[in-house]
Amino acid sequence: MTTPKLGRKKEHRERTLRNLATSLILFEKVRTTEAKAKAITPMVERLISHALTGSLAARRSAKAVLFDMNAVAKLFEDVANRKGDRESGFVRITKLPVRPGDGSAMAQLELLYTPLEVVLQEKTGTSVKVRKTAKSAKTEEEVSE
Repeated sequence: MTTPKLGRKKEHRERTLRNLATSLILFEKVRTTEAKAKAITPMVERLISHALTGSLAARRSAKAVLFDMNAVAKLFEDVANRKGDRESGFVRITKLPVRPGDGSAMAQLELLYTPLEVVLQEKTGTSVKVRKTAKSAKTEEEVSE
């Protein structure tokens, strides 16, 4: 399988895909063109599969691909722990309407995994509500009686 050229030279294409992978890990949803979405999906799937091992070698290989250390930390601490019962298929591509400016086919990439409430409930054994504020996500534990 060959990687689509995306109208860029090799170095620019690699940087674009690495930047898109970093953004997808950090923000969990990204809007991009369909071609870029299809090109980035195998890379992100491979990163998440390696992160499930949790080894030092996997962390170093993720660090070589992702631009931001916060993305590497989130990949290993958050995304890998919240995979649920999935063994593959961590990325969903949803087609969107064409871009008005040039008519490019658009798509939305998003990570699929178990919601944070379910993971916290499994770990603590209590029901947990997650409340997102403007600055950070806060958790409120409610002991179920």
